[in-house]
Amino acid sequence: MNFLCIRLSVFLRVKLSGLQDVDQNLTRVDIRFNQTWSSHMYSSRKLVIFLILIALLAIAACTSDDEEESKATAVPTQETIVITASGSGTVTLILETIEEAFEADTPNYNLEVLSGSGTGGGIEGVFTDVLDIAAMARPPEADETEQGLQYFKIGFAGDAIYTHPDVGVTALSKEQISGIFSGEITNWSEVGGEDADIILFLRNDDDSSTQSLRSSIIGETPFPETAAQVLTSQNDMQMAVSGTPNSIGYGTWPSAVASGTKVSPIEIDGELPSSPDYSIKKEIGLGYVEADSERVQPLLDWLLSDKGQAALQNLDIIIG
Repeated sequence: MNFLCIRLSVFLRVKLSGLQDVDQNLTRVDIRFNQTWSSHMYSSRKLVIFLILIALLAIAACTSDDEEESKATAVPTQETIVITASGSGTVTLILETIEEAFEADTPNYNLEVLSGSGTGGGIEGVFTDVLDIAAMARPPEADETEQGLQYFKIGFAGDAIYTHPDVGVTALSKEQISGIFSGEITNWSEVGGEDADIILFLRNDDDSSTQSLRSSIIGETPFPETAAQVLTSQNDMQMAVSGTPNSIGYGTWPSAVASGTKVSPIEIDGELPSSPDYSIKKEIGLGYVEADSERVQPLLDWLLSDKGQAALQNLDIIIG
């Protein structure tokens, strides 16, 4: 079609040029000779105008065809798929950390991580179709599985005991940790440190890290009333310990790594929280329902890829 339009355009230009020359010559003729010349000039001008109209219509048709062809060959824009996630504060922080790398490797997918609402809140969001993914700091319970919750295991996160960087104590036994968190040990000199009072920070009893600490080391022994403060989030705990000399606290270690907070992990019975043999750890993963499986699958595939596994290990997540 474009070739025909070009040939038509050239032909019309040639003809119009010739007619314009004729018209110009006619205007030079002295009209005094007779009325016949004037009649010829008038007819020629009508012919010129007629051909100009034909040319304009032809060009318009060609332009319209070009536009239609352009529309037909245009590549349609692919819709961006948004994956929404919330739940455990620890796992949401992990997702925030890997978000950019996942999106760079997975075109047309965005990972939108909302503020942590706890594992239970994330699961409720998935069941009510508010979220695509529940960030979970535990495996699903039987009734959740019965309701249709699917589960993807990320790995294990060590629950670390950590101190202000200047404390100087780098290792403790479980007995010493139990003594500190029960209030029996109150000075760093009792565990090989400087002569300074231990400032103890705690989390609330329903926090997953508190539950791990109790189940692994201190049991149901009450926390001392002399504890400096009970904090409500991982971030608050990390900031409190990093900013308070002689302090000690606890929380999920990958969360501290992801935030970049300067705290020092305690070696417990010879193991750091990034070790597979570390004794205080919890399983972490992602929950979703079958209806959203196609939407979330690219994220799960990326987490299983070499890049995804490397990103998790960089956060000191224990794979396995």
